[in-house]
Amino acid sequence: MTTSSSETAARRPAGVRARLPLVAPGVRARLPVRVVDRTPPPPPVSPIDVAPLARAVEAGFASLRAQLEPAFAEIERGCIELALAAAERVVGRRCERGELELEAPLKELLATRRRELAEQAAVLRVHPADARSLAPRLAELAPAGARVELLADEAQPRGSLVLELGSARVTRTLADELARLKVRLLAEPG
Repeated sequence: MTTSSSETAARRPAGVRARLPLVAPGVRARLPVRVVDRTPPPPPVSPIDVAPLARAVEAGFASLRAQLEPAFAEIERGCIELALAAAERVVGRRCERGELELEAPLKELLATRRRELAEQAAVLRVHPADARSLAPRLAELAPAGARVELLADEAQPRGSLVLELGSARVTRTLADELARLKVRLLAEPG
């Protein structure tokens, strides 16, 4: 038995609407629907001029460096002075005990006056304890042809060398060496 649409509508209760077909007539299946989630591309980035920012950062670092350099220089100076004070105490104690080598400084001192020593005799004044250690090697340390007389002098501190050459007097002491070292280390670079 076939029913017509009017018959079906008559059988429907009141207030109920007819259901519309979801597919077109003559089509067997629904159309395939694909949902694709595509986010839109980001907006184009506007070009940024970073040169002012780089200059500002560079100026900031230069300002910071200008503020810190004097402090670091003062710290460095303090460290050098502390190291020199410690070295002076250590070397002074070694000098008092006669543990310092005087041969190299004596050889250097005599080499600086080589011409004068070739022409005239000289007197080398040292502490008596230092005289005992230098006496056997004095001939080897002096330049060829030099006449150097070694004189033990109680007035001379340990580790000092006093070379009297005519009217000239050349002194090399531990205090002088440390003072020269301090000047050299604390000299401003440049």
